[in-house]
Amino acid sequence: MRRMRARRGRGSALTLDHCDLDILMKKKILKVVIGVLALLSLLVVGGGIWVYSHGYYHAMRGGIAQDNKDLDKAIFYFKIAYEKNPEAFMVAHDIACCYALKGDNESCFHWLRLALKSHYADYAKKYAKTDPDFDSVRQTAEFQSLIYDSPPK
Repeated sequence: MRRMRARRGRGSALTLDHCDLDILMKKKILKVVIGVLALLSLLVVGGGIWVYSHGYYHAMRGGIAQDNKDLDKAIFYFKIAYEKNPEAFMVAHDIACCYALKGDNESCFHWLRLALKSHYADYAKKYAKTDPDFDSVRQTAEFQSLIYDSPPK
């Protein structure tokens, strides 16, 4: 019977030198691993092209940059994502957030208007009302007129 020995390969990948296939099959681990690998291969080969061409890759990169407080890089990636998919209201919303955090109200409101022009305007308004990234502009007359039918009391 061959035993499983795991070791770290190059990078952070875990490699298996020897596997006891009977044990793996009994625990259904191999089936899960094969399923995950099949799914990943579909995403990389077929879905990866779709994900890239529809801007999701760039939106994800923008989100990572925004989380790391690199707002210029986030805006760069979000704009590419928006060019690839102008109906992605959350991308326009995220760009508006970045500009609000930078203190560029004019650009913030421009991108917020684009988010509100999508088919998902109600969702864009809902998220803008509570998103802490808009704290610096929330009380301005322009934000109030964009987000609320009438200013909140």
